[in-house]
Amino acid sequence: MVEAVLYATENPLSASDIASVLGKGKEEVVRAIKGLTRDYRDRATSLTIVRVGIRYKMQLKNEFSEIVVPVSKREINNTELRILGFVAANAGCKRGDVVQRFGESSRKALENLINRKFLSPEKYRNTEIYSVTKEFYRYFNIGKKELEAKVNKLSEVQNGE
Repeated sequence: MVEAVLYATENPLSASDIASVLGKGKEEVVRAIKGLTRDYRDRATSLTIVRVGIRYKMQLKNEFSEIVVPVSKREINNTELRILGFVAANAGCKRGDVVQRFGESSRKALENLINRKFLSPEKYRNTEIYSVTKEFYRYFNIGKKELEAKVNKLSEVQNGE
C-alpha cells in the first residue's frame, strides 16, 4: 500500500502523510519505506525511493533518466530551464538581467516559473529581483548548500582555477 501511494503521488510525502492516507501507524509506514528502499536497491530495477528532507518519493534512478527522454513529457522547456539555472547561480538577479540574457521570450518563461513557484519575485525599485524557492530545491532534489557548492565549482572551472 505504501508503494502504491508513493507511486501515485506527484509530490514527496512524509511518513505521517502516508500513514494518514492509509489509516496505518507512522512506525509501520516507516518500516515499509525502509523495506521498499532496500528491495529497490537490491533488485535490478529502474526505480528508487528517495528522501527529500522528511518526505519520500518514488522516482526513476538517475542512470535511467537519459533513456526515457524521447518518451517523456518535458515539464520545463529549455528556456525555462536555462533561466532557472541562471537565477540559481545568480541569486538576486533583476528582471532586466534575465531579459537581456535570454531575450523577450523570457518574460513569459519567468511568469510560468513564478506561477509554478520555482522562482520568487521581490519588488526592487521599479523592477523585480528573483531567487529560487523551496519548490525549486524539492523539484530538483538538491539542497541549498549542495547547489552553492556546484555553483562555486562551476565558477572555479570557468575562471580557470
